[in-house]
Amino acid sequence: MKRIGFITKNRVLAQSLATLIKNNLDLPFEPYVFQKFEQAAIDVEVFEIDVAVVETIAEDPEGSGAITSLCSELRKTSPNCQILLLVNQENRNSRDEAMKAINEKSADDYIFLDTSLDYLMAKLLTL
Repeated sequence: MKRIGFITKNRVLAQSLATLIKNNLDLPFEPYVFQKFEQAAIDVEVFEIDVAVVETIAEDPEGSGAITSLCSELRKTSPNCQILLLVNQENRNSRDEAMKAINEKSADDYIFLDTSLDYLMAKLLTL
């Protein structure tokens, strides 16, 4: 069973995704919710998370590089953890941060926030 860590300050999003996974016994996932970005790397390491799903817009609306830093820290503390970014396609800073993280290989993949739940779950199954 894959351990999925949702790293977001959006409580509604995180709880909804975790509930969806818990209520769908066909999904081989165990969800965790981490809402403190400054502690996320430690949490991912302690809980041995297989896939970290990081929402980019909540932490880095100004394009300060916080997401790239978080991904780099996750990569150092948990090198076997796959990192999937949830990106707001309307926010240029968010898109730029995601592409930077992908190019630097500090994140593995990204999807846009307006993607369907089916696509998100399929993506999580492939990571």
